[in-house]
Amino acid sequence: MTMASGYRDDHLHLMACAAARRSVDVQAAASVGELLDIVGRAARSSVAPTNLPSRQDAHEQAATRGSGEWLRAWGYDDALLDERRHPTVAELDAVTGARPTVLHHITGHVVVVNTVAGHALGLASGDVLVERHDVLARGPRPERAESVTDVAAVLAELAARGVTACTDATHTNDLAALELLAEAAAKVPSVDVTAMVGADRLDSLGDLSFGSEVCVPSAAGALGRVQVGHAKVMPPHDDDSAVAGLVAMARRHGFPVAIHVMDIDTLQATLDALEAHPPTLSAETATRRARSTEPDRAVPDRVEPDRIEHCALALPEQLDRIARLGVGVVTQPSFVTRRAQKYREQLSPTEQAWLWPLASLLRRGIRVTLSSDAPTVPPDPAEWMEAASGRDIAPAERIDAETARRLCWRGGADR
Repeated sequence: MTMASGYRDDHLHLMACAAARRSVDVQAAASVGELLDIVGRAARSSVAPTNLPSRQDAHEQAATRGSGEWLRAWGYDDALLDERRHPTVAELDAVTGARPTVLHHITGHVVVVNTVAGHALGLASGDVLVERHDVLARGPRPERAESVTDVAAVLAELAARGVTACTDATHTNDLAALELLAEAAAKVPSVDVTAMVGADRLDSLGDLSFGSEVCVPSAAGALGRVQVGHAKVMPPHDDDSAVAGLVAMARRHGFPVAIHVMDIDTLQATLDALEAHPPTLSAETATRRARSTEPDRAVPDRVEPDRIEHCALALPEQLDRIARLGVGVVTQPSFVTRRAQKYREQLSPTEQAWLWPLASLLRRGIRVTLSSDAPTVPPDPAEWMEAASGRDIAPAERIDAETARRLCWRGGADR
């Protein structure tokens, strides 16, 4: 790993970014009708591509590349559509017909599949799927070489924005995913890549431990490297009780954890789990101690801090517990500005005051890093800094521009 200066995006999803590049982009849709119109025209594009408006043509033709007749669309947010709802399966069927279609929410956590795609995925019909990556995995996938090329293109875009390091925080990552990312990294050596591994997939790593490097030669002969990061804990939908078991699993493998936290209840379960299962020594430190002929104190403890990803909503007393536990927070200030309308409609003024804390974290001495969660938000440090220093919701959580820059500058935060 190099130590070039630049920004660090410490939470994104490289393969999801690559998939978004191959998708019909529906982010511009302001209503269900507009969304369906874009998807419907894309569904017909393989028959009559010349009928497509020029600005949609590239996105819509890319959606079919490497995926047969399946259509992948991405980028809608139900909370920002005029109707404030997801499109229905019947509506999707009406515009896609017999073409298998998967419509992804901008967060990647919800998809709507039409009836044809549902049958192909083993469902009785089309459906709205929440956190069903197991079902979606049955669908077609691009060839590995295509995925490598697309991930490399994402890394090149990061480099163009001044981002020289990133952390892939995908909870479905295993050794095979890290090897693919390493092959892509060989094409863009100016960006250092760390990748988390799903806490339930750590067995796939074999003898690799936290901080190890996965090294893969590219087709051109260059060596690509990806550093093994935290064990990612993604609580199952509506089941925060699973957090403790996943943390315990990570500890058995000697890994620090990074836990997806979007609400107060999940944060409570997370803090309880971290207290019940404290961090262990890194594998590196344990090995050094085992080989050392000196007393244990000659090899100091090196426990990598756990991380809370997002921390979208938190009570003040929960922030106190985060500080006591020495846990870091990797947060995305752009959500405050991009979803302001949703938060004002759905949260009370009191809840808004607890939303996406930032200044409150720093006052407590908590390590904080800014990031994007791309592709949900563009990996653009300038946007994160502007959102962190100029947010309208809970303005008491603003920080000054220089502090914001430090929190996303590589090596600038107390990590």
